Amino acid sequence: MMQKTWFKIFIWFLASFFFFLASGVVISIFRPGPTEAEVMKFMMGMMSAMNNSMMGVAMNLENHSPLKNILIMSSSLTLPIIVLSIIIGLLVRSLKRGDKNV
Repeated sequence: MMQKTWFKIFIWFLASFFFFLASGVVISIFRPGPTEAEVMKFMMGMMSAMNNSMMGVAMNLENHSPLKNILIMSSSLTLPIIVLSIIIGLLVRSLKRGDKNV
């Protein structure tokens, strides 16, 4: 069994997997921590990403009154639009059902 090709490939795969696993563990344990400059760059990048994302808009929602008004209006219109679309869909389906020649 040890002479078969699939067994050799399997052993090679396991050996390389455990080597990379062990090297990742050793590197993560013994590496030095981030410097203050690296931490500040990371925080600046996160803050600039939040300014241009939906999460940043959601965080500033209480201060942005036009956007807040749009959300309130759309949430009050959601249920009537859903009910109206269901009624129209049922009407279209029932009208199509009347013509048997199609």
